Amino acid sequence: MKQKIIKALTKDVGVKILAVVFSFLLWLVVVNIDDPTQTRTFTAVVSVTNEDVLRTAGKLYEIKDGVNTVSFRVTAKRSIIEKLSPSDFSAVADMNNLENEERIPVTISAKTYANYITISSKQNYLYVVLEDEQTERFVINAQTTGTLESGLAVNSVTCSPTVITVTGPEAVVSIIDSVVATANITGVENNFTESVIPKFYTAKGEEVDSRELNLSVSTVTVSVNFSSTKAVDVVVKTSGTLSPELTLDSIKTDPSSVMIIGEAGALNDVTSITIPDSVINLSDLTGSFTTTVDISSYLPNGVSLADSSTSKVAIYVLMFGESASTAEITADNIQLKNVPEGLAVTLDSASLKVNVFGTEEAISALDATKIKGTIDCSGLAVGESQNVVVQFENIEGVTIQNTSVAVTVIDDPNAKAEDTKADNTEE
Repeated sequence: MKQKIIKALTKDVGVKILAVVFSFLLWLVVVNIDDPTQTRTFTAVVSVTNEDVLRTAGKLYEIKDGVNTVSFRVTAKRSIIEKLSPSDFSAVADMNNLENEERIPVTISAKTYANYITISSKQNYLYVVLEDEQTERFVINAQTTGTLESGLAVNSVTCSPTVITVTGPEAVVSIIDSVVATANITGVENNFTESVIPKFYTAKGEEVDSRELNLSVSTVTVSVNFSSTKAVDVVVKTSGTLSPELTLDSIKTDPSSVMIIGEAGALNDVTSITIPDSVINLSDLTGSFTTTVDISSYLPNGVSLADSSTSKVAIYVLMFGESASTAEITADNIQLKNVPEGLAVTLDSASLKVNVFGTEEAISALDATKIKGTIDCSGLAVGESQNVVVQFENIEGVTIQNTSVAVTVIDDPNAKAEDTKADNTEE
C-alpha cells in the first residue's frame, strides 16, 4: 500500500510540478485582476510650521493668491486607495525651509496605510509674499451713534482701555489714522455700559479691514452717561441811563435761548441765563449797538451748556426806528494813520464784517464800498496778530459800529512815517 502511494506521487513528477506553478501563476493573475494597482490625485490643505522664524525677523507672510493647497498623486491597491481621502494625508510647509523669500517646500505624508501606498516624488511648494511687520499704539475715541431721547443729553462718553496696540502688515497699519469705539444710544434713557468692537479708519474716513491685524484687545468697554436738558431764555440786564436824544426800541440776543444740561435738581432752579448789567451801560451809547459775550461764566453751579458752540451770544441794542445788519469792508477801505517810521503794518485778513444800524431803507441802500475806516498805528510795535480798533465814518442815516481787527507789524527800514491804505498778508 505504501509503495502504491509513493508510486502515485512520483509518477509524472514534472507534469505535477508544472501544474503547481501554473496554478500559482493563475492565482496571481486572478488576484491582480480582482484588486489591481491604481493611481489617484488628492488635494490637501497645507499647514505652516515655525512661523515665529519670520516674526523674529520682523516679517509677516501672506499666502500668494490665497492658494494654500497642493495636489499630489498616490499609487496603491484598489482595495486600499478607495478607502483613502484627503484627510488621510498631511501637507506641511516648514518656514525654516523658505526659499528665495517666496516659496516653501511642502512635505506630504500619509497618516494611514503608509506602508502600502506610494506618493509621487514630485516636489510641491507653497508660495508666499513677505511683508514688513509694524506695531503702533492708538488712542481710542469713544463716541455715540443713534437718536437721543427727548429731554436727555450725552454728558460723557468714556472707554476702557483708552489705548490699543495694533500689530500687522506695515501696509495696513501705516494707513490707520484713528480708532473709534461707538455705542448706540437709540432708545436708551439711562446710563449704560457695553462692549464694542473697535473700528479703524484712514485719514479720509475709510474703514480699514482689521482681519490681518493682531490687537491687544478685541473689544472695548464704552460707558455713556446722560444728563437732563432744559431750554432757558437769555436775559440781558443794563446799567446807566440812556441819553435823552435816544429812544430804546429793543434789546435782543442771538440765540434768544440756549439748552442747558445737568442733574434734574439743578435744572429745576434755573429759569434763565442772565447777562449782568456790567456788560451794557446805556450811558455809554450814542446809538444802536451790538456786542458778543461768552455766557459760560454766567451759568449756575451744576449746569453747563448742552452745545458749547452756543456759549457766544450776540446782544443787539436797537434804538427806535433802527434795524441792525452787517456789511463787509475790504482792506483797501481802511486807512493806516500814524505808522511809525521804519515799520510796516498789514491787516491779517483781506476784509472784515462790521455791524451797521439805521432804518431799513437806509441799510438797504447802503453801498459797502463807500464805508471808510481808519486805524491809529502810533502805539504799535513789531509783532503778529495785534488787535487794533477800526474807527468808521458814519454815512447819513446809518451808524457803523467801530470794531477790532488783527494786524501784523514788521521792521521795514525803507518805510517812512506816513498814512497809507491798509493791505493784507494773505496771498
